[in-house]
Amino acid sequence: MSRRWRWSALEAQIPLPELPAFHRAFLKLHRPELAAETLPLRRVQQYVSQTLHLLEKEGKAWSVEGDFELELDCIPLPYRRQLSD
Repeated sequence: MSRRWRWSALEAQIPLPELPAFHRAFLKLHRPELAAETLPLRRVQQYVSQTLHLLEKEGKAWSVEGDFELELDCIPLPYRRQLSD
């Protein structure tokens, strides 16, 4: 089994001003049809939550103590590189 990354820990590593870009990159990776770069931030946040639940149903994310754990390939590449250092 590959290492899993806790969603809240990942978000905590990203500077606050960069979180919207991270969330949009996450949606672009998993739901490109949403055109996340054109969505208002509130909608992006809603879709991120929805997408985490969808990934859980697909067996690509796991709910753990009110949080999610993801495998590395579920994280957008630029942020994945940060974690694998």
